[in-house]
Amino acid sequence: MDNQASTSNSEEEYKGDAFDPIYDIIDYLVRCAKVSFKNSHVNEKDIRSVEKTNYAYTVFIKSPTDFLVQYGKFLCPNHIKYFEDMDMYETDEDFKHCVSHLKFYHSEESRNKRVRNRRYKALQNLQDTTDYFSEKQMMFRNPLLYEQLIGQFLTDEEIQIRDSADNDNLTLLSLILDTVDRNQMRETKNVQMIQEDDETSSSTTQKTSTQSCSQNKKWGDFDIPDTRAEITREVRHQTMIDANERNLLREEFLQEMYSSFIEGRDIDFDYNSVDSNDDYDDLKQISQDAEDKYFDSEMNDSETLEEHMSLVQEYSSKKYYNDHDDPLDVFMKHITNKLNTFS
Repeated sequence: MDNQASTSNSEEEYKGDAFDPIYDIIDYLVRCAKVSFKNSHVNEKDIRSVEKTNYAYTVFIKSPTDFLVQYGKFLCPNHIKYFEDMDMYETDEDFKHCVSHLKFYHSEESRNKRVRNRRYKALQNLQDTTDYFSEKQMMFRNPLLYEQLIGQFLTDEEIQIRDSADNDNLTLLSLILDTVDRNQMRETKNVQMIQEDDETSSSTTQKTSTQSCSQNKKWGDFDIPDTRAEITREVRHQTMIDANERNLLREEFLQEMYSSFIEGRDIDFDYNSVDSNDDYDDLKQISQDAEDKYFDSEMNDSETLEEHMSLVQEYSSKKYYNDHDDPLDVFMKHITNKLNTFS
């Protein structure tokens, strides 16, 4: 009973003024799956929402700066205004610096850069651990571009080598899946060819074709072109170019496929698993960004530079964090320690 009364009192103490925006901010944090309220003696899954709420509010009351260091990266961009309007924003340099950093962190510019960096790290990981960027898989994703830049210049022997690369581990299932992939690739290629032709055709021809199709439309037909792959084998017409030109075209294809991934144009890829995953953050890159920001600032005297570089070197060293540490958490501590050196 005492414990229940204690919980009830603390909850009432937290709610206080329901119109205070901090109430909505903390409620948002409690509902955010990424926020950890775990301590040394309690498992995260065992912590109730009211306990998380009271814990976060206690941290905020004791030190708004510590609150931002701990939870700042999980806030929404519109939450930052609340902290900018606090009285201590004008009187506490640590707090002001922390708010300024988080304001930039949640800006559109910073988010876009963070997403691109994470996608680049994911690209490297996919190259090292999967066949996502193998020639065959990229051919499946963009068959028309592959044919235009690479396929039409391959010899029959090179095509045979490319298509037989997986024969060592051939099973009935893999054979069926490969057949499905190739049929889908041919259909995708046909769609791309139709789209390419449509872009060069006149609008009058396009309207005439649409009207003709609608007049003969039967139940079960669809208003999309027939892109089904033909059973007959395609007749190849190999184009001969020298090795240097082939290498340049292959490089162009690879760059286009990499750009497609980075820019979010791979329609079957789950980008949310990368864009919202801070495991793909690069601490060295974060430190470099901090260094670049320093050189753009006004406080760039030689003494400050020496202090700054030593801190960047210190907190970019892997011995100060392990695989479970969050890069932004480490960097926020870097900011706090850097400020303490000047206080």
